[in-house]
Amino acid sequence: MRILLISPNMENLPDPVAPLGLAYLSSALKFQGYEVQCLDLCFVENWEEAIAKSIRDFSPEAIGLSLRNVDNLSYPNTISYLPFYKKVMERCRELSSASIFLGGSGFTLLPAAILRYLGADGGIVGEGEETFPELLKGIDKISSCTIEGFLARDAEDFSKPASIRDLDSLPPPDWSSLDLRKYFKEGGMGNLQSKRGCPFSCIYCTYPLIEGRKVRLRSPAKVAQDAEDLIRRGVENAFLVDNIFNFPESHAREVCRALVEKGIPLQWSCYAHPSYFSPALAEDMKTAGCTGVEFGTDSGSPRVLVQLGKNFTPDDIRRATRLARKVGLEVCHSLSLGAPGETSETLQETFELMEEISPTAVIAMVGLRIFPGTGLACLAEAEGMIAPAHDFLEPTFYIAPAIKDKIVAFVQEKAKVHPDWIFPGLGVNVSLRLQTKLRQIGVKGPLWEHMKIKRERRASKKVPHV
Repeated sequence: MRILLISPNMENLPDPVAPLGLAYLSSALKFQGYEVQCLDLCFVENWEEAIAKSIRDFSPEAIGLSLRNVDNLSYPNTISYLPFYKKVMERCRELSSASIFLGGSGFTLLPAAILRYLGADGGIVGEGEETFPELLKGIDKISSCTIEGFLARDAEDFSKPASIRDLDSLPPPDWSSLDLRKYFKEGGMGNLQSKRGCPFSCIYCTYPLIEGRKVRLRSPAKVAQDAEDLIRRGVENAFLVDNIFNFPESHAREVCRALVEKGIPLQWSCYAHPSYFSPALAEDMKTAGCTGVEFGTDSGSPRVLVQLGKNFTPDDIRRATRLARKVGLEVCHSLSLGAPGETSETLQETFELMEEISPTAVIAMVGLRIFPGTGLACLAEAEGMIAPAHDFLEPTFYIAPAIKDKIVAFVQEKAKVHPDWIFPGLGVNVSLRLQTKLRQIGVKGPLWEHMKIKRERRASKKVPHV
């Protein structure tokens, strides 16, 4: 059976990201004996012709659309990707009578609403590596399908999100149909995964909805094999896409040791949690090729951290920053400004903490994108920000009432005195022009790591000439 998998993600900011989920799905389908072709629209010049050529040459019997994101998650400069996905769907319908199925993290967040909007034949909620091959075996019975995680077009609901219990049972990602060298050239990184699942309780976070709350670990040896494969394919820098790399810490250290033992010359970076960042782990990460760590800090105010459901304090943030910097890691703190309980005073606390610890970069988002099934959605409904029947397709952001009318102006003023801070929703220090320039001169890894260049230039201008 011929299956065409399409990645319609054409977003290039802050970087084009190779579709790891699609690569895993492709390998799982091939392992089950299906004939698979992948079409990645990220770098194509004419997406309509690319789809036409794939369908004409391959004659797929089923088509899968992998939706990575619903929108760019940025306020106030918000972009929804759904209208483009609809155009892709319509183009496929024009050219093929094959059934079309949806999947990916974006679809999992809003499955019923997106299914209705796009008019697909069904979709996989959760992880599709086991569910999609099973679905294809009974594709003529999709209207009454009861497979875990499958949502049919005429169904009201699905059983529960599909979840892979043993990640080591999956074959490695299939990169054969994807231009990894192009992603490395244009985006500066490849992708690597060591676990799935998030046990934490941040009120806005979608990771527990997408991957579940139970942490499932991959064998460090398999992670190292995937890293080796990236090196063989010409990718020398990667991002660990785990929601939190350093939890559990013991597994993170084992992954580091596996990379060191195999002598893999991969440089990499990751997301990390401030409370589980020990001196030993910092040393192991540096030895294993880690160049930078991004902490999901969100706020520097103790009161707002509690409201967000965070289980760390400003002192934990200080300590983690100090430990990372001590071993030579670049440090970034991601902020969510306007969270529940935010006031002008708590915003000032956050900025003062960032100024005190002086990380390599700060990435500050204004507002928190609201998704169903999160504590933030319940709070927004209770406060009258959204109606009970809100479908969430249109990007909706939570901004605390106390600062809603002045937060953008406040942040714009802060941006003027912090040229090494990044404000995506305002287009500050993030643009295609800047990204292209840095990649053209050979800069690899997360672009935030290279904010140190701006900082060094700024510091040199302050040195008096004698």
